[in-house]
Amino acid sequence: MPSLQGEKAVLFGCSAVARVGGAVFVVASDEERLQQLYYRVDAGVSAVWRSFRGYELRERLLADAASANEKLLGEFPPALLPREFMADYSRLARNLFRALPAGQSTVTGIDFSEIALRAAGTLAAGVPAAREAAEFERSCQEEAARILSGDGPVEESAVREIRKRSGVWALQYQRLVRPQ
Repeated sequence: MPSLQGEKAVLFGCSAVARVGGAVFVVASDEERLQQLYYRVDAGVSAVWRSFRGYELRERLLADAASANEKLLGEFPPALLPREFMADYSRLARNLFRALPAGQSTVTGIDFSEIALRAAGTLAAGVPAAREAAEFERSCQEEAARILSGDGPVEESAVREIRKRSGVWALQYQRLVRPQ
C-alpha cells in the first residue's frame, strides 16, 4: 500500500471508516440506542466527505461525532461483534476526526491501513460468515490506493469515485456479517 499523505490519507481514512462501519451499521440497526450513536458517527464521516466538495467542516458536528464514537465503543455489547473489532472501528473514526483539517494532517494512509486490516482479521476470526474479511479488506485498500494515487492535489473525480466505491464496500461488509 503506497504511503498516502495529507488529504489523500484523510480520504483513505474516510473510506476505511465507511467500509468497516458497514458491519457496525448492520448489527447496530437491531438496537435503537446503538443505531443512533452509529448515525452520529456517520454524520461526522459524511461531513468530512462533504468538506472535499467545498463544504465547511462544522466543529460542533465533529465533536458530537467523536463523542458518539466513544459512547458507541463503550455501549456496544461484545456478543454482537468482537470487542477488538469495535475497538479498531472506534480507533479508525478517532484517527479520522483527529486528522482534520485534511490539508494540515500528518496522518498517513498506513495509519488507517493497519487498523482496518487488524479489524478485518478480528472480524474474520470472530464471525464465521466473515472468514473472507481480511482478504476483502486488502483488496479494498489496494483499490482505494489506486484511486488516490498520482501526484498533485486530489481531483474531484477521485473524491467521487472513492466515496462511491466505499459505499459498495460497506454493503459487502454488511453481507460478511449478515449473509443473505
